[in-house]
Amino acid sequence: MTPTVLWPTLLGLSFLAAGLVTYRRDFRTHAPREAFGLVAFGPAFVAAALAAFAGEHFTAATSLAALVPKWLPGHVFIAYFVGVAHLAAATSFVARRYMRWSTIGLAVMFGLFVLLMDLPAAIARPSIPLNWLLAARQATFAIGGVALFATVTKSDSPPLSRTLATIARIWTAIVLVAYGIQHLVHPEYTPGVPSPVPTAAWVPFPQLIAYATGMLLVASGIMMFVRRYASAGAALGGLLMLLLTLALYVPQFFLAGNDQARITAINFVFDTLLFAGMLLVISKAISDTDTRANPAFPIL
Repeated sequence: MTPTVLWPTLLGLSFLAAGLVTYRRDFRTHAPREAFGLVAFGPAFVAAALAAFAGEHFTAATSLAALVPKWLPGHVFIAYFVGVAHLAAATSFVARRYMRWSTIGLAVMFGLFVLLMDLPAAIARPSIPLNWLLAARQATFAIGGVALFATVTKSDSPPLSRTLATIARIWTAIVLVAYGIQHLVHPEYTPGVPSPVPTAAWVPFPQLIAYATGMLLVASGIMMFVRRYASAGAALGGLLMLLLTLALYVPQFFLAGNDQARITAINFVFDTLLFAGMLLVISKAISDTDTRANPAFPIL
């Protein structure tokens, strides 16, 4: 493998393995019906994706620097700095140390991505819905950081944690419904996080998978609008994204015929895994801060 393939893959898998070990006790204490206990591994999935993207920033800093707004100085430095920030946050989540700072830092970082890159791109071409959906993705990552902050600070400031979890619940509900509608309108695109890339030719029944994904995302979003089932709705969305990662995008990596295809597959794997982890984190934040929420919804 070339470095641009090796290091994102190695870092992502290493942090995933470490995170699964770190959060294994939480997994054992969660009720089986709480998304089969996988809600406990939300931070581990987030850490794995961040570590993989850190490897990508370290090995492809020059190309990623082209995405930095032109008016900012030190484009290559910023690309490396973001990689360091990703790796620092991933290490914090796996080690379970300094998580108050890392969760806020993560939320601020993704928030800056939205304000400096994604939102201006969407405003420049407002007639293209996909631009707004991609901005919503980065904003959801920021909201996930806020939700994880609410979880780690719940004992110190319960009212603040409940408020942050409520914001995360409402925002995520809107995003999931919008994503679901996008899948129903454009079933030709890859399922999961909306993308302009068509579904790979090897995937069987691609439109059926897209329609099923769309309906499940809409259902998850509607559940999140109902406080009692909000945690379960987020967990359902997280499980769906995790399933898509394992069933579609991991095989896509092994079926890739060249390094560029492998890099694309890596981005799909860890981007979808990051969204899955954030949804599971939000699910836990809702259940931890709201006694009226019902994370053990029977279908999970």
